[in-house]
This record gives sequence, C-alpha cells and structure tokens, in this order.
Amino acid sequence: MKIILLDSILGLGKKFQIINVKPGYARNFLIPKNKGIIATKNNINFLEKKILEKKSKILDILNKAKLKLKKFNYIEKIIIKAKAGKNGKLFGSIGKNDILKKLKSMKFEILKKEIQLPKGGFKKIGEYNVIFQFHEKILTEKIVSIINAE
Repeated sequence: MKIILLDSILGLGKKFQIINVKPGYARNFLIPKNKGIIATKNNINFLEKKILEKKSKILDILNKAKLKLKKFNYIEKIIIKAKAGKNGKLFGSIGKNDILKKLKSMKFEILKKEIQLPKGGFKKIGEYNVIFQFHEKILTEKIVSIINAE
C-alpha cells in the first residue's frame, strides 16, 4: 500500500515521501496517528502544491533577507553614546536593545534576534564587531562604536 508520510519516521522515510508499507501497518498505525495518508492522485497533487508553496515561501524569505542586507550595507558605522567613567567603563552596559533602538532611529527596521553579540553586552567604550544575521545563509558584520556621551 502506498502512503505519503506526514512526519519523518526513523527507518521508514522522510516527511512528504511516498513509501510502500503493508496495509495493516498503514491502517493500524500510520493513518490513525496522522503520520501518513493514502497516496491517491488527489493527495499527491495536494502534496505537490504544498511543496511548491513551501519552496516559494522559503525563496521569498531569502529574497527579503537579501534586500534587507542591501539596505543595511548603506550604514557605515553604528555609533552609540553612553555615559562612562574616567577609565572608560560604562555605567551599565550596551546590549541588543540599545543597538536595536539606534538602528530604528536611523530608519532601519531590524529584529532583535537578528543581532548577535560576541560576548554578551559591552561594558567599555570602544569599537566592537557585531554580527547581523538576516537569514541562516545571510550574515554580515558591522562595527559598533561606543563613545562617551559627555
């Protein structure tokens, strides 16, 4: 009996794969537990449409990330003013939220999860390399300068 798997099952197949199984296994386990459906023409056509939709959605997300990267490359440097003591130690720290606010004030929309700080927040005045990841395949590095506000 031909079945379309709705979940990946170890030793059997991957999600959306069409496999051959014994009818009892399909009727008693796969179909009742929503792990698979019978591979009819309608179900196969539905599956192909779902796969195409998923591919187009993934491609759309990748294109949006590329566009965001293009806009982001126009930003030369990110300069954040913060209060610091005489030895350059900040009163508090600069984290993702501060970088996010600065970028929003520069009219650039970004999500907090797209900012990756190397070792947590910054606690001293200086220049730091920060990684911005807009997609799992698209990442870039920018310099964030922290200067004394006084």
